[in-house]
Amino acid sequence: MTDPNLPPAPLLSWAENTLGPLAAIRPLPPGAAPSTVWYLVRRSDSARFHLKTAPSPGDFTRETFAYRHAVPALGPGNAPRLLGTSARHLALILTALPGTPLPQVRLTEAAQKTVHWRAGTLVAELHQAGRPTTTARREASAFLSRLADGWTRHIGAAGDRVPAEDLKFVMELADHLRVLDRLPLGFIHGRGLESGLRWSGTSRLALQDFDRSRFAPAVVDFVHLAYGPWADRPRVRAAFFDGYGRSLDAEERRALRCLTGLHAVRSLAEGPVRADKAASGTARTVLDRLKSEVSS
Repeated sequence: MTDPNLPPAPLLSWAENTLGPLAAIRPLPPGAAPSTVWYLVRRSDSARFHLKTAPSPGDFTRETFAYRHAVPALGPGNAPRLLGTSARHLALILTALPGTPLPQVRLTEAAQKTVHWRAGTLVAELHQAGRPTTTARREASAFLSRLADGWTRHIGAAGDRVPAEDLKFVMELADHLRVLDRLPLGFIHGRGLESGLRWSGTSRLALQDFDRSRFAPAVVDFVHLAYGPWADRPRVRAAFFDGYGRSLDAEERRALRCLTGLHAVRSLAEGPVRADKAASGTARTVLDRLKSEVSS
């Protein structure tokens, strides 16, 4: 009988052929990504790794591309290193990063400013990594429109869980998003940045989870930050952009408001389904603030 905590035998055999005999193997709790991840410890030197399987060939290809062509720009120790891939298993072997996921760390505002300044420098390096092909540039330019279409379909399906006034507001935001043009492009992280950041104290910050990375408008990477830690901490936001090396231009600021509003209404729609009153309360606060800004 197979152990449900272990990778399938062929996958485990490939991992040991790549790394050598393993002393410990355990599954990691499911995260925001749909990937399956195991924590590995090598017997010979106690080095730590992650074995990650992608949910689809497209996800595997995208993440492999990110680790080979963009992530090295972050520098040694600032992101996992890719040690091996298997298209047959849709699997990647990565070095395991030290530290604690940033959302689990309690920091003073002064420490948050330090962390977000460092995060800004990392994200700037990622956004500037590589040059998109003509096809990638075309897809990146259409990304916000596709994002607006997907979110409005999702929110429209929420029915009476979202007030009609909010639905009307978010549809207007989506319409604005579709006509924004010439936004600066970059190789984005594509997932909530905070969840991908790991903090080891002092100035050591690293970034992981590149399964949604792609060329797209750079502003997409700032939505979860604007919705979360920046919402009532303008100095933390300013520290990030000091590290990032530039401020958002007028079109990017409009795009960020639209994207943040869409995210808020989506959270408002999903909150009752998940019985998550805190998420619904945060969404309501963010949405009311955005509506007030627009009306003024």
